[in-house]
Amino acid sequence: MGGSGHEGHPDGPATASAGLPVEIAFLAGRGIAPVQLAEAARRAERRRSEPAREVFAAGLIDEESYYRALAAELGLPFHAGPFAPRPGGEHEAILRGGIAPVRSDSSTGARFVMAPEGPALRAMLESGPRRRDDVAVVTPRRFHAALREANADRLALRAANLDAPGLARDSARTGSSRGQRIAATLAAAAVLAGAVVAPLETFFAVALLLGPLFLGLILLRLGAAIEQPLPDLWRQHRWRVDDSRLPVYTVAIPLFREEAVLEQMLAALRKLDYPPAKLDIRLLIEADDLGMQRALARIALPPQIAVTIVPPGEPRTKPRALNLALIEARGALFTIFDAEDIPDPQQLRMAAARFLRAPEDLACLQARLVIDHPEEGLLPALFALEYAGLFEVLNPGLLRAGLPIMLGGTSNHFRTDALRAVGGWDAWNVTEDADLGVRLARAGYRMGDLPSQTREEAPLTLRAWLKQRSRWIKGYMQTLVTHSRAPISVLREAGPPASFAFLSLGLGTIVTALAYPVFAVAAFLAWREGSLLAPTHVFGSVASALAVGVWLFGAVALFLPPALGALRRGSPKLLLLLPLLPFYYGLVCIAAWMALHEYRARRFAWNKTTHGLARRRAPLAEPGGARGDAAIPAPPAPAAVRH
Repeated sequence: MGGSGHEGHPDGPATASAGLPVEIAFLAGRGIAPVQLAEAARRAERRRSEPAREVFAAGLIDEESYYRALAAELGLPFHAGPFAPRPGGEHEAILRGGIAPVRSDSSTGARFVMAPEGPALRAMLESGPRRRDDVAVVTPRRFHAALREANADRLALRAANLDAPGLARDSARTGSSRGQRIAATLAAAAVLAGAVVAPLETFFAVALLLGPLFLGLILLRLGAAIEQPLPDLWRQHRWRVDDSRLPVYTVAIPLFREEAVLEQMLAALRKLDYPPAKLDIRLLIEADDLGMQRALARIALPPQIAVTIVPPGEPRTKPRALNLALIEARGALFTIFDAEDIPDPQQLRMAAARFLRAPEDLACLQARLVIDHPEEGLLPALFALEYAGLFEVLNPGLLRAGLPIMLGGTSNHFRTDALRAVGGWDAWNVTEDADLGVRLARAGYRMGDLPSQTREEAPLTLRAWLKQRSRWIKGYMQTLVTHSRAPISVLREAGPPASFAFLSLGLGTIVTALAYPVFAVAAFLAWREGSLLAPTHVFGSVASALAVGVWLFGAVALFLPPALGALRRGSPKLLLLLPLLPFYYGLVCIAAWMALHEYRARRFAWNKTTHGLARRRAPLAEPGGARGDAAIPAPPAPAAVRH
């Protein structure tokens, strides 16, 4: 769909003689009963939506038939075949205006093609017939696709952040600075030299240097666990907003070889409880993904769902596709779902209600992700326990304390203007979500928790899990390197608390994962020989105290959030898996070393996770339903959702 920004119903709608909005009044004599048009007009008035989209949503007429009738009303020819717009111009402005010049060798026989929508459609109808042969009417879908193809090279550069030199310093594409490389080399050389000359003292010195980082991460986890949940949004009905106040919502879904979950995804989208005329759903398909294109061509998609072919280019990443959707988005709000996601049908309404009641600096809401098939193996079950701690305890706790988080890659909801203000996503970062969280904080925006669940699919095999987790950690490395190139700027822009949170969550997570076995073995050996609890010198006393503190409080920080998360999610059976968490984080260590290797050898490679392998996924509980006691039950009933 064309245009950008929020499209609401115009004030003081002009009507035809029949009392209908001009956008649909001309359809009265073209086979649609006036009573049906009147009902669509009432819905448009009640919801403050576009009358034409209400007609589409009701199934009274399809897009092509509508624009054929529009062409007849305006006295213009209708063109149903291919055409070639002239490249150039401002892409968003052309979409809003709905008119573009045509190349001289185009088969239309016209100088211009037009596919007006929203305010442009209304203005054109109010001005009356054109009776021109040099202007042809086309459908918006053909218009957008042809315009995208004509400007493929320019759009590919924009989506890859390659046309904005000012963003280069904040992109993973740049890599590390010369100062960062020198500092890293000197640090590695010092550690290696120390390990040869005085290995024990070097180990203690490194432990002392890293100790505050470990403690910072522990304090964040414990502090988040201590934070008390806020009152229940559902019970208070504070999330309920009249349809007339709901903005247009863009939903972007990047797809690459996802035929296995296509039907499931479309079923989830059909269940979204949001006015269809205010939905702008975009399925983002790579140009060479012919399998997905063929699969979608066989399906009759509802009018609010459009297929967007992403122009070929590098890098082949999810954020590059998302940037294209952001360029063309109609919605005032913007969200992302992955192919396998099954969101709570009320999620968009809840997010819109939260944004409508919040100051403009609230730019992002993170919904809660749920692994819904833990019974299929030990890895999915441990993944479910990890996610329960992260999305029920850690993220909500940090956000309630006013601290930013490393965003998840799906079910995060944005103000579209804020997204555009920070330049969208970094196409070269394989955890574009984590990077975006940092840039939003640096720009002065806040993030919030959205107590609505999205069901996700976890990898079933160790190999798939390691590939996914190594990509995440590699992205953390990219984000850390990117934003530490100018640490003073980050500190000034984001502030000390946010900077501390990102350093602890980013660097702390990476170093903890990499050093996990080293420090575990060293602590065990020191305990066995007695030096851990009975140091013989001052230096050893400090190191011993730090080590004991880190291990004692670290153990609490390791087990407490997932335990609380399992209880808050209504899944006490997950508590049986707590003793296995140290071994699970041992696997995270393996993934971290894989990520370090990939960062050096395949920095921008995207390790795709194959979806659609889960055999059984638990259904969402109906509102008012009982809480389950399965390993991961259906999400809690509305009365149990926390803000």
